[in-house]
Amino acid sequence: MSTSLLTEPGQHPVPRVEAPWMGLKAESYLLFVKLSTLPKGVYDRFEEAWGGEEMGKFEGGLGVVMIVRYSWTPVGAYDELLLIPGNFSVPQSSNTPPKIPRSALRIARIYVSQRTTVYNGRLNWNIPKHLARFSFSAPPTLAGQSPPASLRVQVFPPSSKDGDGVAPFFECTLKPWKWVPALPVNTKWVPLSLMQVQPPIPEPVGRLEAVNREIEGKFDAYDIETDEEALRLGTDRWTAYKTDVRAPRARGCWVSMGKAGGQDSGENENANEKYWPQGLQPWAIGSWCEEGVIDVLEPLEWKL
Repeated sequence: MSTSLLTEPGQHPVPRVEAPWMGLKAESYLLFVKLSTLPKGVYDRFEEAWGGEEMGKFEGGLGVVMIVRYSWTPVGAYDELLLIPGNFSVPQSSNTPPKIPRSALRIARIYVSQRTTVYNGRLNWNIPKHLARFSFSAPPTLAGQSPPASLRVQVFPPSSKDGDGVAPFFECTLKPWKWVPALPVNTKWVPLSLMQVQPPIPEPVGRLEAVNREIEGKFDAYDIETDEEALRLGTDRWTAYKTDVRAPRARGCWVSMGKAGGQDSGENENANEKYWPQGLQPWAIGSWCEEGVIDVLEPLEWKL
């Protein structure tokens, strides 16, 4: 990132791993959505400023809820849940690079199970990562294995523990198709632009004080119970980047959302909307990709 507009932060307990991140290994599941308007709670409260028109207007199009189980990345293994609602207009200025489209995808919400990727994802690409606890009913499918008959995915607040009775804020059950052979996929074959453009991330008050507290302690990348305040770095530039994905085996799957996925009402819904937009209903058909390889490329950067 020799020409980066990013001002690198000072001392921090989290290791710095710059873009690009190449050859990430993961199993992933795509749940498709088609939204005409943005649902309530599409942004975390720390990124609510993204809802302003100066950050780009929502234009609809095909969106996706993606669940990713990384077995290898340069910062270690972790799980991920993200929401790309669709396309947003990209504000233009004389500083905008010529390759930037006027409309592009945007990650609006994203959760991960590891601290190091929160820190670096924000710095590298303006990806507003937050911590969460994940639960899967079956392991990823390796070469020569058959996928499970069904897979239950649950995502919980980071302060929760297994068996404490706290409800997941996201829940779905996926049933992979076995009557249709799995086929290789590569996003480079897609004739549409999959570039993602991310606005600058606001930085909350008190982050530097939280960094000083963490420096004095012992860093654990997989400690999701400790408050993430020290990880919520803000940025002041826009980013645009591509993610290339290829997988030797991809198949369809049936998608069934649990109550935590937006079907519930009352007390549970009110608690969950802090973490995930309620009422979000993906299509009944999704995509299941095994042993994928993901390249997250170095971003283009500019300031308006």
